[in-house]
Amino acid sequence: MKLDKIGIWSEIKLDIIKEYANAFTTIMKSQDWCKGYVYIDAFAGAGVHIRRKTGEFVPGSPLNALEIKNPFTEYHYIDIDKQKIEILMSVTQGQQNVHIYSEDCNEALTKKVFPALKWENKKRALCILDPYGLHLHWETIMKTAKLKTTEIFLNFPLMDMNRNVLHKDLLSADPEQIERMNRFCGSEDWQEILYKKDNQMNLFGDTYRVKVVDSNAKLGDWFKKERLQKAAGFKFVPEPMLMRNSKGGPLFFLFFASHKETGEKIVTEIFDKYRKKYL
Repeated sequence: MKLDKIGIWSEIKLDIIKEYANAFTTIMKSQDWCKGYVYIDAFAGAGVHIRRKTGEFVPGSPLNALEIKNPFTEYHYIDIDKQKIEILMSVTQGQQNVHIYSEDCNEALTKKVFPALKWENKKRALCILDPYGLHLHWETIMKTAKLKTTEIFLNFPLMDMNRNVLHKDLLSADPEQIERMNRFCGSEDWQEILYKKDNQMNLFGDTYRVKVVDSNAKLGDWFKKERLQKAAGFKFVPEPMLMRNSKGGPLFFLFFASHKETGEKIVTEIFDKYRKKYL
C-alpha cells in the first residue's frame, strides 16, 4: 500500500482538526435553518498513514471526520494520486454520503464542490487544505473565502518553501519554484517582505537579494494579515500554529480562517491547549 509516514506534528494537526470538526458539527446540528454541514478534504490521501517511529497505522483526517460524535451530512475527498484514491475508496466503502474525486483539487473544488455551497443553499462547510507542498493555487483560497459559507484549515508548507524557494539569496532559486510560490500566495509581495537588496551584482547585472532575519515569522504574519484577512476577506484568522521537526526546523504553519467569530474562539482555545502541551 502507498501510505505516507508521518511524525508527531502531523498527528497533532490531525487531532486539532478532529477536535474542531466535532465542535463544528455539534453547533451546526442545532441550527434549524441549516440544510447540511459538509466536510471537504482537498488533499485527502489514502485516508490512513503510518506512524514513522513505530510503523503503526494512524487514521487520517478523512477517517477521523467519519468517526466524530455528530457526523457531517456529506463528505468530499479529493486527491490527484490514483493509488491513494484506490485505498481511500476501499477504507470508506459503503459510506453513501462520501464523494471521492481523483483529480487536481483546484479544479474539483471550484467546478464540482463549491457550486453546492452557495449562501442561498443554507449549507456550511469545513474545508481542509493540506497540500504536500506548493500545490494549492491562491485563486482556490479566494473562491473558498467568497462563498462566505466555508471555514478552512490551511497547511502553509514552510519546508517546501525553504527548501526550494527561500534561499539565502533569491537569485539562486529556480524561477519555476519562485512562480510556484507566487501562485500559492497570489502575490509577489513576499519577496519584498523577506529580502533586502544587496549592493553587489552578478554577471548579468542583477542585484543580489539577501533573506532577512526571522523570515518564517515575517512570512506567516504577512500571509495572515495581508493575504487571508485583507485580500481574501476572511474576518477571523487566529495566530497560526508553527509546527517544527525534532531538530527545531520549521515544517509548516497551520492556519485557520473563518467568517465567524465563534470559529476563531474555539480554534484559538484548541491551538493554545496544544501549544502549552507540546511547545
